[in-house]
Amino acid sequence: MLDHYKKYGELFQVDREHFEEFYALLKHTQLLKSDFFLKQGEKCKYLGFIKKGTIRCFYINDQGREINFGFYFENEFFTDYESILCDTVSNMNIQALEDCEILLLRKEDLKSLYEKEAYWQQFGRVMSEKIYLDAKKELMICYAILPKTDI
Repeated sequence: MLDHYKKYGELFQVDREHFEEFYALLKHTQLLKSDFFLKQGEKCKYLGFIKKGTIRCFYINDQGREINFGFYFENEFFTDYESILCDTVSNMNIQALEDCEILLLRKEDLKSLYEKEAYWQQFGRVMSEKIYLDAKKELMICYAILPKTDI
């Protein structure tokens, strides 16, 4: 477990005392190139973390065109956070652009952690802030507000 902590403890922003409990909840899985993590019309049930690979998030506009919303790479989190928070169906698709190794945390497991102790509530706040800031950066790049060299 120490090797996993050295590799992921800082990325997940979980201290050593809580890491084993957190890591035990993660489901290790793979997506093959073109596999969907989430399709439009489904509820998102997981927060994902990419160990290896690339994932894109896109929606289909009224004219049937795929509009890329974000790209996620190794050591980054991905999810449809709105679907998770509001318990609604997603209007996005999340798809592997190449073979991926990912770690998944079930929404229910995250909620259970929040109820255990204040540490996990703070963890959730920090994770939410990171997801928000990453999404904002993606939007700024899409609308050419932020130069791509600032990534």
